[in-house]
Amino acid sequence: MLRVGLNGFGRIGRAVFRINAQDPRCEIVVVNDLDPNVENLAYLLKYDSVYGRFGGRVEARPDSHKVWIDGKSVAFHNQGDIARVPWEDYGVDVVIDATGVTQNRYSAAGLVDTGRVRKVVFTNAPGNGVDRTVVFGVNEADYDDATDHLVATSICDANAIAPVLKQLDDAFGVEHGYVTTLHPWLSYQNLSDGSVRSIASPGHFWNDFGLGRASTTNLIPKNTTAMGAVRQVLPHLTSELDAISFRIPTAIVSTSDMTLTLRGAPNAEDINAVLGTAAASQPRVMGFGTEPLVSQDYLGIEQSLVVDSRWTRANRAGGCKVVVWYDNEWGYSQRVIDMVALMETCWCATPEPVEALT
Repeated sequence: MLRVGLNGFGRIGRAVFRINAQDPRCEIVVVNDLDPNVENLAYLLKYDSVYGRFGGRVEARPDSHKVWIDGKSVAFHNQGDIARVPWEDYGVDVVIDATGVTQNRYSAAGLVDTGRVRKVVFTNAPGNGVDRTVVFGVNEADYDDATDHLVATSICDANAIAPVLKQLDDAFGVEHGYVTTLHPWLSYQNLSDGSVRSIASPGHFWNDFGLGRASTTNLIPKNTTAMGAVRQVLPHLTSELDAISFRIPTAIVSTSDMTLTLRGAPNAEDINAVLGTAAASQPRVMGFGTEPLVSQDYLGIEQSLVVDSRWTRANRAGGCKVVVWYDNEWGYSQRVIDMVALMETCWCATPEPVEALT
């Protein structure tokens, strides 16, 4: 089992930790976060306003900078630079950078180049500076253990949108279209009107002034990086696709409304047949729903997305509409763990070098 370090213990970092605690697929041995208060970090792990109480026993021991979870200790550090954390002291194989800070990819490269860790996984879509961006259901088979050391798992929206686009493009061909995402508020947004700082680019204030308005009482239209993220794994499609987003006054679960033009003008039944078959063949990535559910019903789903087949529409000109739901934290964090598991599988499959006999 790979030894993992977590850089960043915010919403995604804690979701990754909780998921792995429920079904251990790696061993998380050290956490780094800007918050120096180990007791507070343990508290945030133990109690969560979205996902409820942590299922195990959590005990903070600030004198030793450790948190004990079900009898096992996890070390906690407080460094602002990913390169200053002594990952190698804990035998870390893979660092998961869950901060969302794009510039970390430069410091992280040094960790791999100097042999301090073997791989780094980024929970964002930095584009340049990584060896590969992987979206499960699209291109995980392209991962090359020999060359892909800095790997991004993209963003929640791309993980939900790209698998659907791939299936529809493979089956019919996607000519062009628009995507609208409805995304819950994020931690950097405001409870009341004000300026808003970026987390991905520390020190930067958003020029999209509307994003600084009160997040709990407004629908806030904004540009989105979703299609840019999709472009990293489906580059041949996205020149003909665009997207916008609305930040909505809910805490969790996103939906994407895709309006596309497909070649051959398939009907809604044809489209649902393709997506239903895809969901059956890759159940960890895609779900296929037929019930009259609402956003809260998708809380805690493990898939990257669930197609809401009730709203699939098509016309004779090739136009169609597809709606998907996704837990923007839990479902996405499942894929982060899947990425670490894929790395371990590839390592185990790589034969050890044999020295020549003399």
